[in-house]
Amino acid sequence: LRKVAEGAEYKYATVGERGAQVVLATYGELFSITRQAIINDDLDAFTRIPRMMGRAATRTIGDLVYAILTANPNMQDGNPLFHASHGNLLPGSAITTASVDAMSAAMALQKQGASTLNIGLQYLIVPRALRGTANVVRASEFEVGTGSKNNTVPNSVRDTFEVISDARLDAASATAWYGAGNPHVHDTIEVNYLDGNQQPYLEQRQGWSVDGTEFKVRIDAGVSAIDSKALAKNPGA
Repeated sequence: LRKVAEGAEYKYATVGERGAQVVLATYGELFSITRQAIINDDLDAFTRIPRMMGRAATRTIGDLVYAILTANPNMQDGNPLFHASHGNLLPGSAITTASVDAMSAAMALQKQGASTLNIGLQYLIVPRALRGTANVVRASEFEVGTGSKNNTVPNSVRDTFEVISDARLDAASATAWYGAGNPHVHDTIEVNYLDGNQQPYLEQRQGWSVDGTEFKVRIDAGVSAIDSKALAKNPGA
């Protein structure tokens, strides 16, 4: 905001245009079960299969979100999401008090024009292999490093972030870890649904040429990285 001198008029601010393309796609599967299999299963398939297909739809959305982190797609400026020009790609290191603090500082120093955004590190997103280490760094009373454990220096990042671990990340790298700001305050990765419908569409019909039942599940969604400032990556060590 600009200073308003005594007796002077307020000036109009402008908002710069920024856009990220989000393309919705349809994801779905068919599954059929014969009448004989239904009889032998005591009809439990009619409740079990739709639940399984619904969970599969939910996992698909999660897969798309984590694929953004691991695939590191290009942003609107032509550079990858995690890139030195975006100030969000940290030197490779293990999860320690110092490396988490460095990621937090890099996020806080992000700028919008001339303004420092002071973004807070809200989440540490790690592969399942690093969940224990991340939780230790989050909860330890004393500083966590890569050397001696006999440390009496207070842990400066204690309880300043939450840990999210997901095994999807392990498939890409068991050492890389990520940070994210509060998505309710800052743009990070956005999931969009057709008409805002987040629930998968489930349908079933009776077979005609073959006795049995067919199930169909469908969900329309698109996932995109909106901005790089509230996201950060450390390739790990």
